[in-house]
Amino acid sequence: MHTDDLDQNKEALLPQSVAGPRLLDRLISRMTCPKCAADLKPEGESIQCARCGEEYLLHEGIPLMATYGSAETWSETKPPDTSCEYQNQYQDLAAAERYNKAYSNKTEKRWSTRRELRLLERLLGTQPHSEILLNIPCGGGRLSDRIAIATDRLIEADTAIGQLLYARQNSPLGEPRLWMTASAFHIPFKNYSVYGAVCTRLCHHLPTADERERLVAELLRVARRFVIMTFFDYYSPKNYLRRLRRPFNGKPPKMTMTRKRLAELTEQHGATLVDAPTLAYPSSGHRYALIVKNGGSRQ
Repeated sequence: MHTDDLDQNKEALLPQSVAGPRLLDRLISRMTCPKCAADLKPEGESIQCARCGEEYLLHEGIPLMATYGSAETWSETKPPDTSCEYQNQYQDLAAAERYNKAYSNKTEKRWSTRRELRLLERLLGTQPHSEILLNIPCGGGRLSDRIAIATDRLIEADTAIGQLLYARQNSPLGEPRLWMTASAFHIPFKNYSVYGAVCTRLCHHLPTADERERLVAELLRVARRFVIMTFFDYYSPKNYLRRLRRPFNGKPPKMTMTRKRLAELTEQHGATLVDAPTLAYPSSGHRYALIVKNGGSRQ
């Protein structure tokens, strides 16, 4: 799909006050089957692939589009370490509620959220207002309201239905958002079909370089203008101390990436790593990365 196709689909967007299933009807022309990348069509209470016939059910109006698994879903082999267990967390609404309430009940997590919201506001502010943004994984919507300010239509995606139910239950009424289950390894959208993609707190849960590189490739595939993502910096003081202490406490290594490697990956996919501010130096190893597609606006 050529980037100019986005402008031809502007008429597919709903008025500002409409959301949910009707927004799905309008956005389905931008979506693809996560298994074979073919077009989709609505069929009553499900969505069907026009090529392979795969049927994706709706749960309380939420399309169940997630493809679960790791490298075996895009290559021939499955590594011994994968993110499969992480993908299946928080499917239950009660578990999702406990997880999200911890972020509002614990002082250090509230502080971290405030810092993340400021970073998001700054990085999103470098880009023009977007018609469509993808937030994957959205979790329970901890950062969603700030992302929503930067767009007319927000797509909230997560592998866990419990997280989506919690996010929808606690989001402001009337905002044009579409919730769906989806894997960041198999994003069910066409090339360049969203103006930007935001992916926070996922990369550092992926144990292999193959998974981390697949994540970057998928985000840049669907985004027309930019990607904002987080990663745990290998050279951060936090990780340096972790590595020093590991022989004594036996803790597993952090799942990290270097800024140099992320810059190399973005270049391979026609983009540039523009900025990578730290969440909190030196107490946190997390960095936010602003990646701009080459030819896209940086102002």
